[in-house]
This record gives sequence, C-alpha cells and structure tokens, in this order.
Amino acid sequence: MTSRLLAILTLLLAAPGMAAARPAPAPQPPVFTPSELPYPFSSAVKVGNVLYLSGEIGADTSGKAVVPGGIEPETRAMFERIGKTLKRHGLGFDAVFKCQVFLADMADWPRFNAIYAGYFTKGRYPARSAMGVNGLALGARVEMECWAWAPLPR
Repeated sequence: MTSRLLAILTLLLAAPGMAAARPAPAPQPPVFTPSELPYPFSSAVKVGNVLYLSGEIGADTSGKAVVPGGIEPETRAMFERIGKTLKRHGLGFDAVFKCQVFLADMADWPRFNAIYAGYFTKGRYPARSAMGVNGLALGARVEMECWAWAPLPR
C-alpha cells in the first residue's frame, strides 16, 4: 500500500512538470484592420484572443460629418459601424465584453442607454464605463469603443 501511495504521489508531483515541458504556442503579432474612414487609425486591432475596436461615432458614410438628428440617430449609426467591424472579424455583439462610452452631454445618457440595451442580450451586457466629455470628433454627441472575445483558431 505504501509503494502504491508513493507511486501516485510521484505521478501527481510529476504532472505539473510534464505540462510545462510542452512548448507554448508561438505568440501571434497584432493584426491591424485599417479604418474605412479617411483618418489615421485602425478600426480594430486583434491581439491574442481579444479584438480591440477603436472608438466609433455616428459618422455618415463619408466619415466627414455625423448623421443629423441628435443622440438617437448618432447612436444607431455608431452601432451600425461597430457591427460592421465585428462582422468583418466573424463576430457579433454577443462577443463584446467591455465598452467605454463617451457622451458630450450626460443628459443624453437615458436615450443612449435605451438604444444600447437593444444590441445586447439581457443578462449578458458587457462591462461598461460611461463618462461625460468636453468635445468629440466632428462634434459628435456619442462615441464608444469596445473589446470583443475573438478566440484564435485551433
């Protein structure tokens, strides 16, 4: 019985060393997705299993102005732009796990929030920060950046 217990302990103690002997996967360099807008930034950068999306505003198709109408049309246009970037990477809003929201006026927060909630599954909302800021690109009312889970293919 003692030799059997000793054999089991030896195996258990050797197991971590055996796992460490396997070579670690080679680190992958960041993958940059150029923006379709006429500005010097990437719309997303993938590092490992995470896709980092740049801040998006409710820009029109030219990227040189925001859509007219205020916070609600801007928020919808912003989500369309984010959705398009996610789709380019084979992802949807269900992959988003963190958002940072920038509002030019915190009084717009309830109307923004009502639209935001419709893009995510109830009970699986991303972690989020929301803050008021003094000025956004092109005079936008809202900007949001996201992080999404994008597992590496096996």
